[in-house]
Amino acid sequence: MPYQKETITIDNEKITFKKGALRSQLKLKKDQEFTRAQLNRLKNIENGKQFTFKGNTFKMTPLLKRRITFALTLMK
Repeated sequence: MPYQKETITIDNEKITFKKGALRSQLKLKKDQEFTRAQLNRLKNIENGKQFTFKGNTFKMTPLLKRRITFALTLMK
């Protein structure tokens, strides 16, 4: 599935990202949403550790952690 690129401006800096990449990486449907509390819990997991999210088991990677942090930034 090719991702659609989105561009936003934060503090006069243009940022391009793949829309829906975090949702797809965590195996969620398009209509499911994250809460800030869920993302904050995920952000505190160390790299390399296994965790369960919505019934699926994942391993925390640096890319996943960056996507979670970026999602929290966009939610503010």
